[in-house]
Amino acid sequence: MIDPATWMPAAVVGLKQAFGPRLCFVGLQGSYRRGEATEASDIDLCVILDRLDAADFPRLREVLDALPEGEKAAGFVAGAPELAAWPRFELFGFAQDMDAWYGELAPLLPPITQADIVLGVRTALAALCHEATQALLLALRLSPAAAKSVRHSLAKAFLRVLQGVISLRAGIFPRDRAEARRWATEEEAAVLKEAESLALAELAAACRDWSAARLQELPTQE
Repeated sequence: MIDPATWMPAAVVGLKQAFGPRLCFVGLQGSYRRGEATEASDIDLCVILDRLDAADFPRLREVLDALPEGEKAAGFVAGAPELAAWPRFELFGFAQDMDAWYGELAPLLPPITQADIVLGVRTALAALCHEATQALLLALRLSPAAAKSVRHSLAKAFLRVLQGVISLRAGIFPRDRAEARRWATEEEAAVLKEAESLALAELAAACRDWSAARLQELPTQE
């Protein structure tokens, strides 16, 4: 496993050498940002350039591959123009799940309204409901390895969606699993705690019922 405190500054140095003034922002997301990474975790890097061309990808890959465990580094890479035009409902959670290591993200984003945030949470809830429904339909047909993979995906999705739900409910975005548990209901905290140990059908049922109920609690769509 990497130590972000040393890995990220090294990544910034390499990216600045490769792209110079074209580099607008470097950030870290995901499990390494939350301090919850395991040996299998990807390094969810965010790199924003002034523009993004096909020729930039080999240079970016060269920088990452020169770093310890750089083969695990992927994440969100974009040019500033497309980020400014990105669907705003996707950007609230994106910005909250971010530690900045170079530059500032906020000036690169379009204005995000409360309606955008509600739409983002609604979309994430619907996606979780669909994923959980499919898992329920397939649970008995999957191999143990496939079931484990689907269970892990559902557990990750549940945390991401719960963060958005809590932000609407309490006005605070929990930035890691422990903070999410503090703001969660008893039911939600139990799913967070037991997600990786539940049988796939149990987790899928819990995620499906919870996401369906939360969808119906949101303000009526216009």
